[in-house]
Amino acid sequence: MSQHFRLALGIRAQLLLVLTVFLAIPWLGYEYVSELERFLRDAQEKTLAGTAQAVATALHDRPRLFDVQPARRESLSVERSADGAAESSPAIPSRASAPVVIATPGAEIAQIIQGLSRTTARIWVIDRDLNVLARAGSLKRSAPADADPANSPLARFRRWLERETLHPLYALVLRQPTEDFGEEQAGGVMLPAREVDGALSGILTVERRPTPDGKAVIVSAAHPIWVGDQVKGAVLVEETTNAVLAARNRAFERLFSIVLAALLIGSVALTLYASRLSARIRSLRDEAEAAIDAHGRVRGVVAGSKSGDEIGDLSRSFSSVLSRLAQYASYQESMAGRLSHELRTPIAVVRSSLDNLKLSSLPDEARVYMERAQHGLARLSDILIRMTEATRLEQSIGDDDRQRFDVTAVIAGCVEGYRLAYKGRTFQFVAADGPIDVDGAPELIAQMLDKLVANAVEFGTADTPVVVRIAQDDTTVRISVENEGPLLPAAMHGRLFDSMVSVRPEQRDGEPHLGLGLYIVRLIAEAHGGGAIAENRSDGRGVVVTVTLPRAERG
Repeated sequence: MSQHFRLALGIRAQLLLVLTVFLAIPWLGYEYVSELERFLRDAQEKTLAGTAQAVATALHDRPRLFDVQPARRESLSVERSADGAAESSPAIPSRASAPVVIATPGAEIAQIIQGLSRTTARIWVIDRDLNVLARAGSLKRSAPADADPANSPLARFRRWLERETLHPLYALVLRQPTEDFGEEQAGGVMLPAREVDGALSGILTVERRPTPDGKAVIVSAAHPIWVGDQVKGAVLVEETTNAVLAARNRAFERLFSIVLAALLIGSVALTLYASRLSARIRSLRDEAEAAIDAHGRVRGVVAGSKSGDEIGDLSRSFSSVLSRLAQYASYQESMAGRLSHELRTPIAVVRSSLDNLKLSSLPDEARVYMERAQHGLARLSDILIRMTEATRLEQSIGDDDRQRFDVTAVIAGCVEGYRLAYKGRTFQFVAADGPIDVDGAPELIAQMLDKLVANAVEFGTADTPVVVRIAQDDTTVRISVENEGPLLPAAMHGRLFDSMVSVRPEQRDGEPHLGLGLYIVRLIAEAHGGGAIAENRSDGRGVVVTVTLPRAERG
């Protein structure tokens, strides 16, 4: 057998579930930052290529810079001094496997490099034999200054939040640039590299490679130096990607900080809105439930909301519907009394007319019809009496004088009366020793028991006893009447104590049955703070009706 699973979610949970759609915003932000990083990398490669081309252009068609006698070469390299200028210094020993005498670049190369070198780039000028003619700049950057020198409490709090909370969080997913990386030793001869080979072949070449310790990535662009139609050397410009990573991280952190703040504010706002919305709906639900009791009677009308939204419209609709139901229920409740009052006069006229006809000499055939009319009139009078009884009981059930009395004594006296009233039926009375006190009206309890016993006698098997029991515990008193006979129809469970409900078949007898007996039982039980229930006996041989009443508090 298949089982249907239904997940119940409140409005707040549903709105928060909808809010999860906005979690796509961080993903879109990450894609945006990744695209920004690719753009910055392309821009960096183009900038390095442009720098290499500019230096190479300045060195084109100057053969004297490369036609130096090997015996007269003295190793010099151009270094950047503290004030940023390019300077000549003895070259560091070569990284090549065999020592090579290094060519001496002219002062003109030093001036060109000094004018075109960048603070975050390193520039090499080499000849076709990979001899370093000049070098300038460094791959490492100086520590950046604080971009936000503001010292207000808000600025200090923001910097603390970013330093202590957000930055460590972002560091888990973002690669952080570092200047603590190993830089290749500057030698007199450069080792072969793809970009250098490409440049010496006459092609502008851009490559990427990690530093020896793997802590940074170096982007290099090599451009050939032409003398006529021959490549005499190359210009190599190098720079780490730390600046790109730092820019990407700043963009990522700023974007995600804004996104997180927006999500936080949106979540709080949606939670507050959903809480208010749920509270309004719960209030409307409570008002609607309080307006109608467990038996369908309208106890009050919902006060329509003045709000102009859909919940306000729903509240006003509930109020209108309950108002119309209250009017209809009032009409139904008063209908029995009105019918009883309106039918008394025509019934009296018919009765007097039939009595006069009865005194007259009538043929036998006419007398049969007159007797049928009298019998029908008697049934109609009985119906009116019972309707009047139920109406008067509903109207006066709360007006009886209440007192504390021994309910066991009242029921015992009633049972003795039933033995006299119902000749040929057996009654058993089962009660605990000692008095059982309740607060209420003894005559109403007796009337309630009358209805229960009459019902049990009518439905019970003739040669079986009707059992009346009374028991108690610390807080309640239980009065039950049981009989052997037909079981309760399954469709009638929960409806037997409603007005105008009966399980008697139409042809059972000629007595009128309006289904008011158990309804009166329920009214009396509820008037005493209790309730009533009907169920089949545990042995499956009959029915038991149990009334529970609150036990009188011990003084």
